Amino acid sequence: MALINKSDIEKMINVQSNTQNALCLSFYLPTHRAGQQTLNGADTISFKNQVKKAKELLERHDVPEAEIAQYIKPAEDLLHDNNFWRHQGDGLAVFITKGFSAHYTLPMAMPNEVYVLDQFYFTPILPILSQNGRFFILNLYREKIAFYEATIDKIRPIDISSFVPETFNQALKFDVKGNDQDFTNSTTTVNGSNIVHGAGSTKGDEEHARVREFMLEIDNNLQQILHNATEPLVLAGVDHYCSIYRSISKYRHIVAQNINVNEGVDDMNTLHDKALAVMKPLMQQGHTDSMTRYQNVAGTGATSEDIATVAAEAVHGRVDTLFISPSQPVWGSYNAVSATAEVHDEYQRGDDDLINLAAIKTIAQGGKVFVGNLNGMSQSADNRANVKALFRY
Repeated sequence: MALINKSDIEKMINVQSNTQNALCLSFYLPTHRAGQQTLNGADTISFKNQVKKAKELLERHDVPEAEIAQYIKPAEDLLHDNNFWRHQGDGLAVFITKGFSAHYTLPMAMPNEVYVLDQFYFTPILPILSQNGRFFILNLYREKIAFYEATIDKIRPIDISSFVPETFNQALKFDVKGNDQDFTNSTTTVNGSNIVHGAGSTKGDEEHARVREFMLEIDNNLQQILHNATEPLVLAGVDHYCSIYRSISKYRHIVAQNINVNEGVDDMNTLHDKALAVMKPLMQQGHTDSMTRYQNVAGTGATSEDIATVAAEAVHGRVDTLFISPSQPVWGSYNAVSATAEVHDEYQRGDDDLINLAAIKTIAQGGKVFVGNLNGMSQSADNRANVKALFRY
């Protein structure tokens, strides 16, 4: 199951930059994990309507019929993949251009929209990519090994069964005797090597070594999902297991506080609630600290609330921290010759959403983006974004 992250955005920006005279299709769709809507094919019907709309938008761009068919083929392939529609999250994003397509299931609902522009449209997923957006949970309880993607509002399981057993008992062949854990003489395969366990070492020493090896295997395989992610990771389980994982993990964004589930296996929603108790203060503090930095230099030339200025400076790599609230697209264009951006009252061919441009350029160049209505960042009366940017220099 593909998780969208910064490296995916960078790849798509590179694709759109190197694909000459090609339009970019961005589909966004609210979806359902289960229930009557899934059984009735409601998500498939909604996406079918989006494909129809995409064709109409391509026609408005004077794209020939044969070329339209080439653009739409990846979307139609997805449309007819019944297995794909049975495994959805809360939202779906699909990106298509000539010779390229990608799709991502998302942990939050998306608007029901499709965009046909000269560049991919990422604005709806900015809350996931922002500093106060997504985090991960790794449950290391002995009887339940699971990985989750979460936001403030939602949590969803990520399938890791192809490379991680569901329980420690299954992986390490522990025997359960009453309330105590013990293990028999057994052979465990770790990284292709057989390790024989039995007499000759104390139970505590041997169990610690075996758990450590197993944790290394989990961490190595999780890199298939995390890649170069920078989102916080919350560990859940007994402190002993969490401590071992923290000591061996290559992931550098593990939150200091664990979720203790020593009492038993918590269900997904309970885990989410416990993780939020850890994450909300951290997210709020990060937002507050960054906003304080902004306010300390506001009005000195080191900040701006003008979207055209902010977009242009983001292209130049000058935006250190960007605060934006939800909004309708702010259509405009960046002029590379004059190194300035301008806002248009209505969409013009070649326009970008300047919110999209500013945020993606900031993220791609190592800046921070906060999305939400905290600390007075509410949507403006004219339905355009309230934007605040702190510059690097």
